[in-house]
Amino acid sequence: METFASLKEIIERSNILEKEQVKWILEHFQDENLKKNQFCLEAGNRSSRIRFLESGILCSFIYNKEGEEVVKHFVEPGQFFTDIDSYEKGIPTKLNIQAVVNSRVFSISKTDNEKINKELPQWGYLLKQFAAEALNLMIRNRNFLQFGSAVEQYQHFLKHHPNLAQNVPLKYIASYLGITQSSLSRIRRERG
Repeated sequence: METFASLKEIIERSNILEKEQVKWILEHFQDENLKKNQFCLEAGNRSSRIRFLESGILCSFIYNKEGEEVVKHFVEPGQFFTDIDSYEKGIPTKLNIQAVVNSRVFSISKTDNEKINKELPQWGYLLKQFAAEALNLMIRNRNFLQFGSAVEQYQHFLKHHPNLAQNVPLKYIASYLGITQSSLSRIRRERG
């Protein structure tokens, strides 16, 4: 069970579940290794798993009308993720989630999750807390894009996401910031 040590730690930190309950929950998770550029979820498919990023970086994006990737957010280690609409309603997702670097993900199927939730309603409560935290983080991370120049936005990104700045290709960072890759290259050159 040491495989899921970081996930175990996050669940136990809530102090909602007993150690044996946590152990039983973890028995339902699967370990997935994603290679760089491998999709975890592709548009048109249904999201039937809740995932937790153990290590690596994931990028979620959609395609615009011109077929270009528009980055919505990045998933960093210690975060839960899924396409909620697709997961809850069983509809095809419009979202793509792809590994930016080799990544390790722990996942639980909707069937197993519902089984656990039936036995331990506090698990469902805990997942809702994790979802609320993820949403708040996403909102905070996107708020800075509403204010300031492209240079200020990039500086904020560098300061608050140094791991992403070092490991994510420029095209994804530029898309996330809502600027062209050539503009981002110019900003980086000018910063020295």
